Amino acid sequence: MAINVHTKLLNNTLEGPRVLDMGTMRPCQCYVIPYEDALKVSKEHLSGRYAFYILLGKGIIGGQQVYVGRTNDFYVRVLDHKHKKSWWNLALVFVSKSNDIYDSEVQYLEHLGWKSANESNLCVVKNTNPVKEPGISEEKKMEMKEFFEDIVFLTRFYGCHVFDKMKTLADMGIHELFTVEVPHRGIKGIIQYWPKSQKYSLIEGSTISLTDSSCSKKAKEVRQSLINNPEYCKIEKDFARIIQSTNIPVKSGRPSFIAEIITGTAMPGTTALVNKDGKTFAELYPNK
Repeated sequence: MAINVHTKLLNNTLEGPRVLDMGTMRPCQCYVIPYEDALKVSKEHLSGRYAFYILLGKGIIGGQQVYVGRTNDFYVRVLDHKHKKSWWNLALVFVSKSNDIYDSEVQYLEHLGWKSANESNLCVVKNTNPVKEPGISEEKKMEMKEFFEDIVFLTRFYGCHVFDKMKTLADMGIHELFTVEVPHRGIKGIIQYWPKSQKYSLIEGSTISLTDSSCSKKAKEVRQSLINNPEYCKIEKDFARIIQSTNIPVKSGRPSFIAEIITGTAMPGTTALVNKDGKTFAELYPNK
């Protein structure tokens, strides 16, 4: 069965706020609201309405950040968020078109959203505390699970994947895992490499140098954005430990840049990156 999604542009521009609607047979409606339009749109359309919402923004090195919430009046709630949370730039607000969801229902949606975002491992969840499951009837749970399926669909339709499960290495087409290791300094960086897109990820559990000397200015900037951010790094005695896997911006797929970020020194990444069989990056990808 085909699904039609209708888009209403609230200020007649593609950059401004909009409403996503799945038609008369589906109760869920999504308001897509840029930060600068949040007060006006919420006052005109969302005052006094129960809603589940997510705030979206980018982290220091480009990763997706999300805050999951619920409210009985998004206009009142967004006043607080604009005052206390400076990192977000977009809100997705989900309401029932017939206004037939209430406090216990949006509490359960908040729990489902918080749980799904944490399980996806594709974003940093900015909620300070866990969102516990409220006590509601099994019948209401089933209704809200169906409603949440529409939330996930509309979130994906907009191009946001905070509720999607991270794919396996095989699904993502990763050809190889590499390590960069300096044993006497306690440094061991583990890297996923995508040969087609020439992208790299530094994997959770990796250890990187706390100090840098001969690495490039750009590598120092990326290193500091990692080391200074407790969401990505934990400082230990002699090194920094990566506590959340993260993509690393690299121009032209240069493995030396990755080696610099891990060790804090200039080194040839084509030979420093070694796979589990002892083969270097240069041996596996001689043309890159």
